[in-house]
Amino acid sequence: MAVSAFASAPSVHATEEPVYDAFAKMLAPFSSSIFGGGNGRPGALVAECLVSAGSGPLADAQGVRFRIAIQAPDHIRVDVIRNNTRLTACRNGKELWAVPKAPMSVLAQAAGLDLAPPSPNATPTPLIPLAFDAQTLAFLPIVFDVKDLGKEGTPPRRIVEFSLLPELIKQIGGGEFSARTWIGEDYKPARLLFTVPGSSLDIIVEKLEFADKLPDGAWLPDEGAVPLRLSASSLNALFGKMLGGKIPKIP
Repeated sequence: MAVSAFASAPSVHATEEPVYDAFAKMLAPFSSSIFGGGNGRPGALVAECLVSAGSGPLADAQGVRFRIAIQAPDHIRVDVIRNNTRLTACRNGKELWAVPKAPMSVLAQAAGLDLAPPSPNATPTPLIPLAFDAQTLAFLPIVFDVKDLGKEGTPPRRIVEFSLLPELIKQIGGGEFSARTWIGEDYKPARLLFTVPGSSLDIIVEKLEFADKLPDGAWLPDEGAVPLRLSASSLNALFGKMLGGKIPKIP
């Protein structure tokens, strides 16, 4: 899908700024794409990525390419290419659909998901169980513990390590994680390294664009497709299997 690029921040060397300032400028368009745009900020993003390395349950994800689209407040689509097969899972508001149905059913079962047709939620839930208005979003970086690890590469990119503060992890009921990002002069991440207990994922961001909104068709299966229907809350577990799980060959 085509998206219009969101105007980047002024070209200022990230390495000349305090680490929290550079991290905040990188984070701002992501947070508005998840929680909602405003004040000229985008409401959606599309990223094309390559998994350069994985460990633990995600060791088999190495070499996998995927594309992720996010639109506030409750749309996210992931397309993964594995074994010459495109696997797609998409949360469209209150529902989650996945295609092709046969291999995605196998992955859903491996993830321990209930394949019974889900009951519709009364209201959609946000992608992250937190609520922020446009003014509060400006302070979002302070919920992270951020460290400056210097710079590397050509062109040089600033390496920033970050993790959520323990108080916020308790609030959202999430697990512990740490991450590193390599920030370019345009404040876009060129690489992301995520680590959780027993697993890690090293991602190269090959393309990243922001937009006000993506086309409505981005959140719908192709015409004639028969998708698997799952609970909207199943996406995270399913995505892990899409990256690293064993999938059957399609006849």
